[in-house]
Amino acid sequence: TSLSILGDGLVEAVDDAALIDISKQQCRKDRGKICGLILRVPILESPGETRVGRFGWKDQQASLLSFSGDAYLNEMGITSALFPDEVTNLCNTVTEPNNKPGADGLADIDRFARFMRASKAPARDAHQAATAAAKKGEALFAKVGCDICHVPTLTTAAPGTLVNGGKYAIPQALGNKTFHPYGDFLLHDVGTGDGIIVAMEEHYGRRMYQTQWRNMSLESYRSSANRIRTAPLWGVRL
Repeated sequence: TSLSILGDGLVEAVDDAALIDISKQQCRKDRGKICGLILRVPILESPGETRVGRFGWKDQQASLLSFSGDAYLNEMGITSALFPDEVTNLCNTVTEPNNKPGADGLADIDRFARFMRASKAPARDAHQAATAAAKKGEALFAKVGCDICHVPTLTTAAPGTLVNGGKYAIPQALGNKTFHPYGDFLLHDVGTGDGIIVAMEEHYGRRMYQTQWRNMSLESYRSSANRIRTAPLWGVRL
C-alpha cells in the first residue's frame, strides 16, 4: 500500500537531530531491542551532501525534491536534471532529460516538490480525541509501548533553517510547527524481513558513485536489508 504524501512538508522540515535523538532514546528505553536505524542518504540537488532519510519504504530519500525526481524516473519513466539517465535506452527516441525547466525556471519535479510541501497534514478528529474512549485508548497505546516507534508528536525546525545541503530554507508556514504523525520515520525490523537493500543506482542515479557523499555509511545500508520505515498512523480512523 502506498503511503499518503499529505503533510510531508512537515516531515522534511524536522531537523536531523530530532530523529537521531528519537533513535537514541529508543535504544536506551528498550535496551536495544527496539532501536530505529538512521540512514544518511544523498541529497541529489546538493551533490556530496547527505541527510537523515525519512521518505520511501526504506527511508531512501530525505529531500522532497530528490524524492520527486526518484518518483518521476522510477514510477513514470521521466528523466530530469537530478536523474538524467534512462532506466533503459530501448526504443528511446527523445532527448534527455525529458523534464526541462520552463520559462519560470521550474521543472515538473520542482512543482511536484512544492505541491508536497504545501499539502496539509491529515487532521486529528478533535471531537473523537476528546472522548473518554479515545483517551483510554491513547493511554493503553503508550502503556504497551506502541508510542516507542509510533511517536505521537514531532516539531519542525525554526523558519529560515537551511536543510538539504543548504538548498532549501524552511518557510514560515512550516517552521516551529508541532504535528502528530504517530511515526518516527526510522527503519525497524518488524519480523517480515524482505532482505532487500536500497538499490543505489535506482534511487540515486547511475552517476551516484562518481560523487563522494559526506557521512554516508554503506554498513548502514547493508543493515537496512530486513528493515522498513515505521508507517505513520496520522489520518487513520477506526
